[in-house]
This record gives sequence, C-alpha cells and structure tokens, in this order.
Amino acid sequence: MANFNMNTMSSFSHFLGSSTKIPMFIPAYYEQWADRMEDYLNGIDEDLWRCITSGKYRPRRLEQVGTTVSSDDVALQTDKQKANDKKCLRELRGALPLLIYNYVRSCKTAKEIWDTLKEKYHGSEKTKKSTVKQCLLELGEFKQKDNETIELYYDRLNELIFKCTRYGVTRSTLEYSLTFLMGL
Repeated sequence: MANFNMNTMSSFSHFLGSSTKIPMFIPAYYEQWADRMEDYLNGIDEDLWRCITSGKYRPRRLEQVGTTVSSDDVALQTDKQKANDKKCLRELRGALPLLIYNYVRSCKTAKEIWDTLKEKYHGSEKTKKSTVKQCLLELGEFKQKDNETIELYYDRLNELIFKCTRYGVTRSTLEYSLTFLMGL
C-alpha cells in the first residue's frame, strides 16, 4: 500500500465500515450509512438495534401467559431499556457531523433521531417521486456552464448520474455519454 501509514488508514475507518468505530454520517450516502449503523449497533448489542426498530426494549425471554412477573423484574427491564436507549443515543450522536447533530439535538430517544434522519435524508414516497422528476429534468437540461472546465462539467455529470441511480433512474452508458456530448 503506497504512501499509507496507520494514522491515515485509521482515519478512513469511519467511512469504510469498520466494525469497531462508529460509521460517520454523510447525508449523500444515507442508505449505506443506515445499513452500516445497523451492523455496528447489532455488533455491540442486539438490544441497541431494538431501541431503533421498536423504540422499546423487548426482553429475549418472554414469560408464559398466566405467570407473574415481579415488580423487580419489570423495574430491571425498564432500567435496561433506559440504559440501552442512552447508549444507542450516544452512538447515534457520535456519528453525526455538527450541523446534522444540531438538527436532531431536540430528539429525546434513539428511535426519534433515527426516524428524523430517515425522513430528512431518505425521504417519504412523495419526496422520492419529486426527486426522480427533478433528476429527469436535470438530465434533460444538462449543459456545460460558462467558464466551466471540462473536468468540472464531467464531475457534475457524475454527481447527477449518482443521484439518478440512487433514486432508481437508470440510463445506458450511451445515453449518459450523449447527454455529456450534447451539453458541451
């Protein structure tokens, strides 16, 4: 590995999916981050991921119908639920850049943070349809800007292709190449 030292490699572990470090949130890659965060939380403790999926701690062993659970058992489960949610909350907050952290700062539970991020960066069905329409419109009107270098123009097209692919808009390589050439 040319010119990489251990300090450089460890700085990339947040982005590459290390199982020992919190995956850092990058808004453009929400879906990948959500998958990696699920793996990360499950790797620490499956109950942490349950804080997000159900919002409540669910004991692994359920009592049979007709049996009694002592108030001490209920109190222990409640305490464990609160501790797991605090830990999960800490892990989620640790993955967020400052600006995004400020956006979810008022959230009181891990599930609330998760749902807020999902709504903002994954979007509702209505938002997705609007984004697909916007992608198609941008592709149809894609032109090189005045004083834009060919490299910047090419980079901008690649960003648009990534955005389109992310929302299910697929075109052949030939169509993208023609879009590029026609916009020069």
